[in-house]
Amino acid sequence: MSKKKYYKYSTDELMEVIDVFNVSDETQNKIKDLLDSDSQTPNAGNFFRYYNPRSKCEELEKDIREKIGCEHALTVNSGTSALIAALVAANVGPGDEVIVPAYTFFASVSSIVVAHAIPVICEINESLTIDPEAIEKCITKKTKAIMPVHMIGHPCEMDKICEIAAKYNLTVIEDTAQAFGGKYKGKYLGTWGDLGCVSLDAYKVIGTGEGGIVMTNDEWLYTRAQSYHDAAACWRPDRFAKERKEGELFCGENYRMPELCAAVGIAQMRKLDWINERTREIYFELKNAIKLPNCAKWVEPNDAKGVCGYTLGILFENSEQAAEAITAAIGLGGLAAGETRGVRDWHVYWNWEHILEQKTVTAEGYPFTCPLVEKLPDYHKDMCPQTKNIMLRLATIGISPDLDSKWVSEKAAAINAKFEELF
Repeated sequence: MSKKKYYKYSTDELMEVIDVFNVSDETQNKIKDLLDSDSQTPNAGNFFRYYNPRSKCEELEKDIREKIGCEHALTVNSGTSALIAALVAANVGPGDEVIVPAYTFFASVSSIVVAHAIPVICEINESLTIDPEAIEKCITKKTKAIMPVHMIGHPCEMDKICEIAAKYNLTVIEDTAQAFGGKYKGKYLGTWGDLGCVSLDAYKVIGTGEGGIVMTNDEWLYTRAQSYHDAAACWRPDRFAKERKEGELFCGENYRMPELCAAVGIAQMRKLDWINERTREIYFELKNAIKLPNCAKWVEPNDAKGVCGYTLGILFENSEQAAEAITAAIGLGGLAAGETRGVRDWHVYWNWEHILEQKTVTAEGYPFTCPLVEKLPDYHKDMCPQTKNIMLRLATIGISPDLDSKWVSEKAAAINAKFEELF
């Protein structure tokens, strides 16, 4: 019997990856025959990012550093993991408070609780991002960090937020999950604060299926985030040395990015500029083509040049007008707002009963019942009336980079006709 050489990952695994791309059976068979006839059998060698001379995770991190201009980039397995690792890196923990906007996907808030801290829910303004004027009202002696979220690709007012943070000696952790490649005043989102976190989920600007990034210019924060993301396996300049200073060694999680996800990320990074430039182009073209009624106005981003551009927002004078416009346009596949359709939208605070009712994974109620917590925020469904008013007046139009001027013309004509009919 002939002895077949063993490779842990070889042609069979590669063919399954090819199948993910819906390649026809005929083409797959041709690829398989070609691979089988090759004198060098495909051999992936190592799917683990460490001890790997060809690590795709390291290559992706290098691409991110060079593109975004940060000193350190750490790939992780999700955007939520990135936020948790960043919070831990910043020494956020029991009894600490983190200010987070009332409009964000629930994962932003959940990450704070997972880090054993208390989320303080803050109002947004009509830019759909956290209101700097409301931030200072949320600060207490227990406040440790501010988590601005660049929702739907819209930049927060990072200069004002950073000024507030400096005034009160607070850490800024940017949630850039929905805005990778966006900018504020010419500077990449995620690089304004102490740490920036990106999601590479399948539905984000670019995606690796699942994945995330932690970005920072601070070597100490990077070291702590890196340790936490890999069971605190001590990835330091000298891995096996004694602790250089207190806070370097601790127990961690496993948030490593898989090598296959990183490989996809490398290809996606090449498309990042084109995706944002294309959606931004369609965003402005559509905005210029739609004629708003007197009862409506555009959502004005804090920096229109820096938006990612995949969501165009309209604010009506009241929720009834918004609901009427949205309902009328649903058949066109145009305007959409989850709350009006009766969907429990996880992006708005009044549906976060996990927080409002302080639901926890075990019965003792930690971290809300932690003895280091002096006073909990007054959580309730009407705690952020400004945010609720804004969100119930909001309608949005989704944009993707594959759209063209013909789509813009048809979409604008249909929406304009509906607006003329209604208002």
